[in-house]
Amino acid sequence: MFAFSAMALCASYSATAWEHHPLFTRPVLSTMTEVTGATPAAATSLKSFLVAVEPELVALLNNEEAWARTNMAAYKPRPDALAFQATGTANDIVARFLKAIRVNPDIKTPLYVSPLSGMKSVKTGLLAPSDVSILQDVSDLNVFDYEALAEGDTVAPIDIVATASNEPDYGLDIGLFEDNGTPFGALYGFGVQPFGNPNLDYGSQAPFHMGFYHESWIIYLFASFLNETYPEYRIHLCKSLSEFAFIHGQPYWGWRFMGWGLHYLADLSQPYHTAALPGYTTLQMLWVNVLNMIGFPGPQEDAVQLASNRHVALETFEGILLAFAVRNNLTQDPTLAALLKTGKIPAYTDSVPRDSLSASAHALTTKLNNTIMKYMPSYFVNNPSVELGDFPQRYEIIDMVVAEHGPAGVTAIDEAEAEAFSAFATWGRSFVLAVLGQTG
Repeated sequence: MFAFSAMALCASYSATAWEHHPLFTRPVLSTMTEVTGATPAAATSLKSFLVAVEPELVALLNNEEAWARTNMAAYKPRPDALAFQATGTANDIVARFLKAIRVNPDIKTPLYVSPLSGMKSVKTGLLAPSDVSILQDVSDLNVFDYEALAEGDTVAPIDIVATASNEPDYGLDIGLFEDNGTPFGALYGFGVQPFGNPNLDYGSQAPFHMGFYHESWIIYLFASFLNETYPEYRIHLCKSLSEFAFIHGQPYWGWRFMGWGLHYLADLSQPYHTAALPGYTTLQMLWVNVLNMIGFPGPQEDAVQLASNRHVALETFEGILLAFAVRNNLTQDPTLAALLKTGKIPAYTDSVPRDSLSASAHALTTKLNNTIMKYMPSYFVNNPSVELGDFPQRYEIIDMVVAEHGPAGVTAIDEAEAEAFSAFATWGRSFVLAVLGQTG
């Protein structure tokens, strides 16, 4: 077992991938008349949706399972006992569906939209973050207002999709492995968690939000568990469910499932979600692992901690800066400009998540890592004795970059991030058009 990479991933996985998905999903969608000009949809509970399509859903989910078994070499098949059946029983239909698609059956699916806090007048009561998320710590969700909807309320598609694009981080993929201590994890058939820390609140979702498709062959030789990743599985499922909902006259869930799919696509545009240890060459990774194996764990432990801190620093920086840009409509901000930039949209295929999106993200890891090391506060990103996640001072990171490097330092980091967001903007639009049956 190539223990180094497993440990690195345990430490470096961040809860939110890119911080606050609606902040970049909405700008991308705002450029698409296919979304902005679409007819408002009536909010529909998950139960109502499932009852309306139950007989037809059986074949769809069976086809999805067949696709995954055929196309994903490391896929752990769904136990046949969990296959969705049309029983005509409404009182357990949500539970049957959630188990059939192997997500956490305790997730919350209220009807709501989540604008950036204070950006609009809320018409109805506010939900608490704990009403939408099953995470123990929901403090990071206070950036949004959760506006409750009633069944039948009409909602703009852009609001449905943008809101839903955050939902996979609210607990869909938590506790799904047999060593996670959950009753459903023991039944789902995913086996032992291949990487990520199962003891963290959000750590067990890592294999569903990260895709290591472009490491050296020798890394896979010693760390075959890196192949056990599931974002492609989720993306294909969400795309199929979205298309299915539209075809069967259920546009609200067509848009909402679309948002779920865009979340996983965006995760694969994050360089720190596509490299086992960003900033380290294959030779360096192997060397620190050898040192650890012969009794010198220090270099490996330092590498793990630095990867974690740089990931957290990047997420914190991006979350603050993009929220500020969106609030103030700073369309010349490099990241926001990258999200808004339009052009020819290539056709979407099932190979896009692996061969296009994650490939471009992986290619950016060295450049992005070097930018972080140069411009981020050195104490945060170059000091392995620091656990940045425990430092509330990290929320002052932009002011610290300005103090040391001036506005040019902020711009340099922002421009490096913008390259990754550009790929999501392109392939996110491609995904949307594919769901809607259109081409770029």
